[in-house]
Amino acid sequence: MRKFFLLVTAVFVLTGTLSAQNTDVSYNRFKEEYELQRSDYERKRIDEYNRFKAEYYAVFEQFKELYHRYLEEEEAVIDIMASDDGIKISSVKLAPQPKVVTSASDQKKILAENIAKIQTMRPEELLPVLSEKQDSVARIKEAAEVMTEIVSGMKKVAVGEDDPPVNVVIDVVLEPYDPEYFTNLPSLEDAGRAHDVSEPVESSAEDTRTSQSASSESPAAMSSAIPHGRPTDYVRISSPFGTRVHPITRKKHTHKGIDLAAPKMTPIYATADGEVTFSGRNGGYGNFVKINHRNGYKTAYAHMHKIAVKKGADVHKGDLIGYVGTTGSSTGNHLHYEVYYQDKLVDPATTL
Repeated sequence: MRKFFLLVTAVFVLTGTLSAQNTDVSYNRFKEEYELQRSDYERKRIDEYNRFKAEYYAVFEQFKELYHRYLEEEEAVIDIMASDDGIKISSVKLAPQPKVVTSASDQKKILAENIAKIQTMRPEELLPVLSEKQDSVARIKEAAEVMTEIVSGMKKVAVGEDDPPVNVVIDVVLEPYDPEYFTNLPSLEDAGRAHDVSEPVESSAEDTRTSQSASSESPAAMSSAIPHGRPTDYVRISSPFGTRVHPITRKKHTHKGIDLAAPKMTPIYATADGEVTFSGRNGGYGNFVKINHRNGYKTAYAHMHKIAVKKGADVHKGDLIGYVGTTGSSTGNHLHYEVYYQDKLVDPATTL
């Protein structure tokens, strides 16, 4: 009997030992496989991160180059607008002083500062702006995708086509500044037509009295050579006039005019009598027209799909000068409209 118990005990001990050994072997095998899988996963993540980082850095350099060029083109436009075009203004013909906001020289100083700063901008500075993802791989991937989209929009140059003009009859809506600097503007389908084009816009008696009062009191009503009224029938002011911080670069930037979002081929009209002193392609401003009103005022019309006037032409208020488009540095169909008075910028919204 004692021998039997010794045998059973030996069997249990041997079985336990073998079981423990098998458990150790299984655990070690599992551990080795886990370490291999983890190493493989980490290696893949590192490879993905490096690939997306390379994409982002490459497109970031393109962005810097394009934005640098854009700032230089802005500077060139200021010089064009500040030029007197050989038209000397006598004190007798000088228009009444409007409310000016800033001078062309001040704007050139801001642009010069930004041109210098853009050269020292590092890719890491824009990551928090381009992506809010916490995962490092997902973040750099999204940053690369967003920056690629931005650069693609900055590179785009629309080509003129034989599209028919669009008759737009819509009330103006003043909107707060849209912080998405490169946001797409409405297409014809998305313009949100408030009225059928065949129907006139209805206005209340109060609106009419307000309009007549403003017209009679405004200096702009004194002469057809002073810019006033709408340069086009449009949906909304998608980006107003003013100095602000660029949402992408975080640098100080001035929008020297207002953007009037409207469908492609919407007619554009001169807002006052004058002489066309520039008509043609102008860098980031695309198809561009400048009118000198011979009284200290000058107006600019940019991103046109087509230009309808030539340099040297005399135009009157309400004359057709072109059609809304998205040429140059533009992400959607709109008219960029600027008003200058004696080399100082005026908020165009105050002249509408």
